[in-house]
Amino acid sequence: MGAAAIPPSLAARPHDDRRGLPIPPVNVHPDPSGGGSHVDFTTINTTVATRLAAERRCSLCDEPMGYWVAFLGGPRAAALMRYADPPGHPECMTAALSLCPYVAIGRHRRARADRPGAGIIPPGSHGDKPDRWLLGITRAYRTRFIAEHGFTTYLPAPFRTVHTYVYGTDGRLQPSTDSR
Repeated sequence: MGAAAIPPSLAARPHDDRRGLPIPPVNVHPDPSGGGSHVDFTTINTTVATRLAAERRCSLCDEPMGYWVAFLGGPRAAALMRYADPPGHPECMTAALSLCPYVAIGRHRRARADRPGAGIIPPGSHGDKPDRWLLGITRAYRTRFIAEHGFTTYLPAPFRTVHTYVYGTDGRLQPSTDSR
């Protein structure tokens, strides 16, 4: 797929020293010891994500979203119109397709659940990596907080545009011809 242009708002974020990646606000977590914060790319800070979505701010760059917003997920999320990950600018979500190793590389897997920092699988998720990713663009969405799980789901309005990405023979994500 090649590296997508990184939008200026995403490029301006603090960067992870080891990976050189911009750090989305939803991946910054309070330090359990009470001193500061730490970055965990494998989990979403639900409190931050829910606040950003309520304020209509991008989950990746923390800037206000304009008319269009994007959701990234697998075919099941798109079919159910129910996402575990919050929305962002279409440009930021497009950049995430090549920046996020879990999404960009077919063989990349999440850390085992027994490893520190491995994250949690949201309630109702099967935890399997999709064979394709869909980037849906819409104008509106709702959020639903599921109190018994301490988890928020994001419910987009019908998509105006859907871009599909599949893994090529090299194992890298690339645009598919079945976008609409």
